[in-house]
Amino acid sequence: MTQTASRAARYRRRRLAALVLFVLAAVLAAALIRSACGEGEPPFTGELSKPGGGRAWRVTAWNTGDAASVDRAAAAQAVDEVDFVWYLSQSDATVTSENEDLELVRATRARGIQAFATVVNRAPGGDFDGGIAARILRDDTTRSRHVERLVELVVDRGYDGLDLDWELVGPDDRDRFSSFVEELAEALHEEDRLLSIAVFPKDSDPGDWDTQKAADYARLGAAVDEFKVMTYSYSGGWGDPGPQAPLAWTRRVMRFAISQVPAEKVLMGVPFFGFDWHGDTTTAVFWEGADATRREAGAPILRHDGSGEAAYTYTDEDGDTHTVWFQDRVAVATKVEYLTRKLPSLAGIAIWQMHGEDPRFWSTIRKGLRAAK
Repeated sequence: MTQTASRAARYRRRRLAALVLFVLAAVLAAALIRSACGEGEPPFTGELSKPGGGRAWRVTAWNTGDAASVDRAAAAQAVDEVDFVWYLSQSDATVTSENEDLELVRATRARGIQAFATVVNRAPGGDFDGGIAARILRDDTTRSRHVERLVELVVDRGYDGLDLDWELVGPDDRDRFSSFVEELAEALHEEDRLLSIAVFPKDSDPGDWDTQKAADYARLGAAVDEFKVMTYSYSGGWGDPGPQAPLAWTRRVMRFAISQVPAEKVLMGVPFFGFDWHGDTTTAVFWEGADATRREAGAPILRHDGSGEAAYTYTDEDGDTHTVWFQDRVAVATKVEYLTRKLPSLAGIAIWQMHGEDPRFWSTIRKGLRAAK
């Protein structure tokens, strides 16, 4: 080999070595980014993702840990945000957790679905407690300490945002509650995280009953990124059997909401549950169990004209009569179609809850929300 050829060969080898080093550096950098954001997960942007699956409206849903439901919704491209109901605000401004599954959070985000941490005001194993909220809100120091804990929860556990579902807050805490939400929103936004809030339905301000009066729709709506109105539980153990979300009532409530809050933030609640009334007892039911029981009893479906919800009656082996109202595919389609036709300015829907649903619910939702606004 000549001296010139030898120099050329060495030059080619050096170039090849430099190229290999460049590729290795790029791979390492990408790995570091994935490690910071979570393997295969999108970065945190502080922005709501756009509706997927060709939909014009956003779909969010609460989940207490049902991974199979997340799989079904993701496969149908029918959900944009899952709110995991695992976190409890405590009177001392700390936050505890129940049944937390961070692997499910990571898997959800890896599929391009935003994950929010839902925080409720109750003791472990207990019911909603307005007293917990009152004690947190009682002074600025306690309130700010709880804001810090909530932001730490969202950031440390890798959530896109926080979903606040404080219920039974007293009317005397109305202004303090609004100030708390405003402070929480500002702190989360500084970390490129989002805030949503679940509120009780009402059609006037301040409302007729205490937990309605605690929510200043205008102030809360101005602070948060998503405003979820719980338009369900119209019927329950407190009254006669009936539907969860009569459409005329839903429309009245939602029209009031968008008179107080920008419509592009507001989501209409859609139930996946119903109730079984028997004797003095009322039990929550979901499609999977309610439909199986109906088929076993051979009971025909009755349909509520004002909600699309399904109902039937049957007598059990002890001779007790049951009246069951539940959501089936027709009921879900009816609510989705009503939103697109009567409330098209809304941001989308918020589902309670992902559990025991007919898998066809998700394709029904995706197709129903596909039309352009």
